[in-house]
Amino acid sequence: MELQKIFKELMLLIIVFSVWSCNWGRESESEKFQNKRERILNIQEQIHDIETEVLFGWSDLYIVDDVLLVIDIESVDRGIHLFDKNTFKYLASTGIKGKGPGEILWYGLVDSDSEKRVFRMIDHGKKNVMLEFSIDSILRNPNYKPKKITGGRTDLYFNRFRFVNDSIALGKVSEIINHNSFKSVMAKYNLNKDEMVKFGYEHPVTSNRKMSLSSFAVSQKDSIYVNSCCNCDLITICNFEGDLICNVYGPGWKESDEKWNSYFSDVDFINEYIIAGYVGDIRFVYDEFKRPRGNMPTKFLLFDLKGNYKQTLETGHKFDFFCVDDENDRVITYFHDRPNQLGYFSLNTGKL
Repeated sequence: MELQKIFKELMLLIIVFSVWSCNWGRESESEKFQNKRERILNIQEQIHDIETEVLFGWSDLYIVDDVLLVIDIESVDRGIHLFDKNTFKYLASTGIKGKGPGEILWYGLVDSDSEKRVFRMIDHGKKNVMLEFSIDSILRNPNYKPKKITGGRTDLYFNRFRFVNDSIALGKVSEIINHNSFKSVMAKYNLNKDEMVKFGYEHPVTSNRKMSLSSFAVSQKDSIYVNSCCNCDLITICNFEGDLICNVYGPGWKESDEKWNSYFSDVDFINEYIIAGYVGDIRFVYDEFKRPRGNMPTKFLLFDLKGNYKQTLETGHKFDFFCVDDENDRVITYFHDRPNQLGYFSLNTGKL
């Protein structure tokens, strides 16, 4: 009798395990498994050069109302360049480097507010000081300096952030673990209280410090935000309350613990889509002098707002930062291996 009982319990466990195994990987509204992403469109011939008289190096890109910001990260002075986003005409430069009030030691990432025609930047060289720039003031005054709106925190450091109203910002922050280690986590910042707290859903895999790194973007009109992971094939979409909408797993998801690969780079929203730079290959490559450097994407992935895969856009060139111009249906990109490093293409979203 005892043997029969053990046998029945064993069979029950086998049945439960079999059912669990069959359901593992099955797509649901909140868990989407995409083993293949094969709708590939080559857009190399559709990239338009942006001609400028301004010389700049490795640059981040943003749109603020009708202005394109090109932020030369390695510039020694006035490395924030303003262009007309419609014509790409050069308008002005700002961002005076220095230790004084309104000056910047280290250009950080930007939050743009098109309605107010301002943008905010973190100066990581001054203990997380946040500065606010007025577009109209920059255009009027060549020696304009931004105003300090907050700063001085040393426990959580904003990387990429976005204000969702006048006082609340969401974003990815670096949480200091010890003197030589940190972890990337989601946080909410209250400007009025100068208060920052951890916030929202985090996928269990991102509790691993290496897997926690991600890019971040917000869709204000849809009240959602997205994290695209750098070191695992995962996108997480949440609402402004921090609740999970869905996890999106790509074909490299099962390889995350086996291969030293890179996956997503930058991410953003354009019209009704999520667009993300995607590597899906080895994390480090070597230049002609056998020096290692981080691999960069050549392709964009498009998803709808529910995380369903729509298309892969292959540019044929290595790129890093990009921004989206909804009004003109453009993706403006900083390329590393084209004669003109700034270029753009139309998404043609109506054809997707």
